[in-house]
Amino acid sequence: MPAPAKLPPPFEARDALVEIGAGIRTARLRRRQTARDLAGRMGVSLRTLLKLERGDPGVAIGTFATALWALQMLAPVQDALRPEADRIAAALEANRAPRRARRRRDPIDDL
Repeated sequence: MPAPAKLPPPFEARDALVEIGAGIRTARLRRRQTARDLAGRMGVSLRTLLKLERGDPGVAIGTFATALWALQMLAPVQDALRPEADRIAAALEANRAPRRARRRRDPIDDL
């Protein structure tokens, strides 16, 4: 059976990747690191780093995480993804009706 065709990411995801890649490039430049130096610290090729900085959706998420780690920017991303930072889920949970508590059946009632 052939593998299913891979769909391109939605426009919003593609735009986010481009923005994240640009942010990584800006952080690298502000730290006065060459692309070659950062790629070496990350253990990836220069071509892979440049693809990441362009927001190429084919770059592995591990490569993004390694770039953030090398630039000392990983902790804020981790903080943003913690469950307590998820405002949408908190709002949904707050609006969800509580589950009804059922009274336990007393076996004596069956007699």
